[in-house]
Amino acid sequence: MRVNIVIDNADYGKFSDLQLCYTDNGVNRQVPLSFLGYERVFDFTTDFTSVKFDFFLVSAIVYGVDNLLSRAKYSNDGWTRDIEVEFPVNNLAVWSGKEEKLKQILDFLTGDNWQISFREIEDIDLFQPRTNRRKIPRYEKDTITSVSLFSGGLDSLIGVIDELEKLSNNERILLVSHFDSKSPGPNGDQRTLLRHLMTQYPNKIYWVQSKLALSRKNIDGNRVTIENNYRSRSLFFIGLGCYLSPIDELIIPENGTISINYPLTPSRVSSLSTRTTHPYVLKNTQELLTELGLATLIHNPYTYKTKGEMFVECANQTFLQNIYQDSVSCGKRGRRQFHFDNPNEKHNCGRCMPCIYRRAALNKAGLDDENHYGNFITKVPSLGNNDLPALFSYLKRNIPLEKMKRDLLVNGNINIASLTDYAEMVLRSKAEVLQLFNDKGNRFVKSELGIR
Repeated sequence: MRVNIVIDNADYGKFSDLQLCYTDNGVNRQVPLSFLGYERVFDFTTDFTSVKFDFFLVSAIVYGVDNLLSRAKYSNDGWTRDIEVEFPVNNLAVWSGKEEKLKQILDFLTGDNWQISFREIEDIDLFQPRTNRRKIPRYEKDTITSVSLFSGGLDSLIGVIDELEKLSNNERILLVSHFDSKSPGPNGDQRTLLRHLMTQYPNKIYWVQSKLALSRKNIDGNRVTIENNYRSRSLFFIGLGCYLSPIDELIIPENGTISINYPLTPSRVSSLSTRTTHPYVLKNTQELLTELGLATLIHNPYTYKTKGEMFVECANQTFLQNIYQDSVSCGKRGRRQFHFDNPNEKHNCGRCMPCIYRRAALNKAGLDDENHYGNFITKVPSLGNNDLPALFSYLKRNIPLEKMKRDLLVNGNINIASLTDYAEMVLRSKAEVLQLFNDKGNRFVKSELGIR
């Protein structure tokens, strides 16, 4: 499917809508991809011409196109889509020859077949700032010594606390956030955690948040069916962070278990195994940035840490233990069908793998509360039709270190020099989850897992 990108002149107070145009059964469709509240970004930087801005724009378009094309409708095999895009950039000479590198990243990240080209961006007004604003924030950029992505999840909270604990008196951290305005939950998470952080660390934090969303209707007012998988969100997050960072490092705090996302069963290698911060994605994205002449280094300090290790090793345990419940790690947030066994819990379903890894981490720290997450996974009377059969199969398997290393090579292009460290981390994470069931599981669960 070819998607053409049309950029119109911006309306007053707004960033230009990016029109995603394609032909569906002979009918031309046009769906807006919109930056909302872009003034927050504009207050921090007015750059619309650099290679950094190009990368930011390209990553936003990737996010929009990935969401635009429903796999149920446009895939070849129920998952893989053929996607063709010509990306508009300011610095065409710099981007020329980078098509294959970007394709490598996107093919692996989304599991599709991308055809990529670039063109010179049109000479248009991308943003028209309002002239009647009373309060415009001011930033002392020379005081920023750390920049981190800040999602509202537990990992990013831990990462930010660890960075804040390192700062000296006159230093600040810049937190970069994003949420899709069609899925606004993370906005509340980010704001709640930010209030805690600013109270604990006054005058230490700058925060810039971007809202980006694909319209659920085309310009004719007809509803469009979108793809609800958000694999490409991480690339836009990185693009936003690189664009805003005034220093040469961008921290991406994510536990190694989720980054590797070792598939529970062989059938989950593609569609059910996300790769948002996989080492292969980060490595190739770093290489692309270097080839583009950008000095930004992207860095995950927790590459070899389990979620439990991240929690118990956080530099400010008292503060973290007081606020961690306001972070959200759930992969099925807002889907009421996953909350029916614990209807009072609005955020964490307690069933998905991110919730299970979170509970295992909290159990390691002695803080797990099944009343908060529901007792579905630990008190289940039968396996049923859900993630538990795959999870239990994984937990029961004896996976020696050498086999884990081979599996990681097959499933994800891991660097040989780091293979042992990754494999050992995945096995420690597996042990954390097994310990959760050992400590909290009922008789049926322990019987299924062979726990005495």
